[in-house]
Amino acid sequence: MAGIQLHTDADLVEVSLEAETSEQVIRELGKRVLAKGYIDEEFIENLLAREKEFPTGLETVYPIAIPHVGGHCHKSFLAVAVLKKPVTFMAMEGTGKELDVRCVFLFGITDPQHQVEVLKKFIFAFREEENLKKIHEATEKNEILNILKTLLDDGLVVDNVVKEAKC
Repeated sequence: MAGIQLHTDADLVEVSLEAETSEQVIRELGKRVLAKGYIDEEFIENLLAREKEFPTGLETVYPIAIPHVGGHCHKSFLAVAVLKKPVTFMAMEGTGKELDVRCVFLFGITDPQHQVEVLKKFIFAFREEENLKKIHEATEKNEILNILKTLLDDGLVVDNVVKEAKC
């Protein structure tokens, strides 16, 4: 992603999020991004509306969702949730197919012309079963951040690194 960098940190990563619906996941991640000042409140509502019209579920070996929307974004970012149990997202191909998703990669960008570039990078990175498996099995936020940093190379900026104790 030479043209854009997504900012993230441990506050924008959740290893074992509990949620019943895709809307709850989006609202929780959105709340965290809003607290950082990266987005306006309208971003979350626009994202939910876009998700209904243009779903972002991606049917991979481990189905994922990549919610995103243009506008109301002050700093390009990536927020990630690995869910305790799957929630339903609709497939992005427009098939009406429901996908049981455990990994959600929510992003926002300040320049919408880079949206396709970011999506392609995610799709390319997550075609490899092993990459998704590592994220699904991660038990620490920094583990997920390191995996994503490797997969997205220069496209991900980790702003704060937090040391976590292994249990």
